[in-house]
Amino acid sequence: MFNNVHIVGVGSYHPQTKVDNEFFINHFKSYQLEEHTVGLLNKLGRETRTIAEEDETSLSMAVEAAKEALGNSGLTSGDIDMIISVSDTPEYLSPCCALLIKNKIQAENAHAVFDMNSNCIGMLTAMDTAARYMKTDIKFKRVLIVGSLLISPQARLDDMIAYACTGDGAAAILLERKEEALERGLLGSRMFTDDAYYWSITMPACGISKISNEGICDEDKKMLWKPFDFSFLSDKWSELISNLLSDYDYKPANVSHYFMSQFSKADLELTMERLGTDMRDTIYIGNKYGYTGCTSPIMALDDRLKTELFKDDDIVIFCSVASGYSMTALLYKW
Repeated sequence: MFNNVHIVGVGSYHPQTKVDNEFFINHFKSYQLEEHTVGLLNKLGRETRTIAEEDETSLSMAVEAAKEALGNSGLTSGDIDMIISVSDTPEYLSPCCALLIKNKIQAENAHAVFDMNSNCIGMLTAMDTAARYMKTDIKFKRVLIVGSLLISPQARLDDMIAYACTGDGAAAILLERKEEALERGLLGSRMFTDDAYYWSITMPACGISKISNEGICDEDKKMLWKPFDFSFLSDKWSELISNLLSDYDYKPANVSHYFMSQFSKADLELTMERLGTDMRDTIYIGNKYGYTGCTSPIMALDDRLKTELFKDDDIVIFCSVASGYSMTALLYKW
């Protein structure tokens, strides 16, 4: 018998406010970057972004996504044994946000609660971590993973990536362990890190140790994106995915669907091409919500499940990239 870890519930929260490309193009006219902004938005595939209201936080959005995932699973909050909160914009550093989510959804039996932050691969890392708990420790049958991003207040006004291309939102996924005769569910993972780009993205730019200094201007307390060449994405993504599939005697032709980072439509298209397929085998939602960091592959899954379910034995890949940079890919069998 196999201790299989299945996805049994998925949910998302998208703020109601939407901002389109025209707003950002006009904004960057004052920086004499209008033409460059248009080119960037076209390459990344942006149309609208969801922006949180003033009273919304990464925590409040996470709670709403968690409630939706629970509702879609047919389970109750009392069924959860563990909660993992994932965000690089957590509302609080102490107590951990997972504890606060537990309180908000009244998950009285979730006694293992903790936060994780590996930036944009955070939810995939949390899924991998949770699966390893569940497969080796019978105390953990159901784990709730909640990711959120509140980036709009942290974006510098002169930053075309963070200010013009990202969006706010949250996603949640509920995993359940089932004993079965055939192996399926979350099968395995692969990771890759090249720390040569460690300098490229920092938040806060001044560092936590200096964020309370009166001499630090507000903009230096936000995210700082230093321009760099990220054309390596499609090569490294396709290599990572191919190696993971090979670990389990699969090939790209066996994959039914890819749930990828929603950062760049152009690089997603190149990745699909390198894997011998096209955009019919993936979904792109960065045009609707903007780039939402760690939540983006799970939001893509949620959008797909709202229109079409998977069949037994379908093989899917989850894959994303985080600043610095690091990559994670997960292999899942329905």
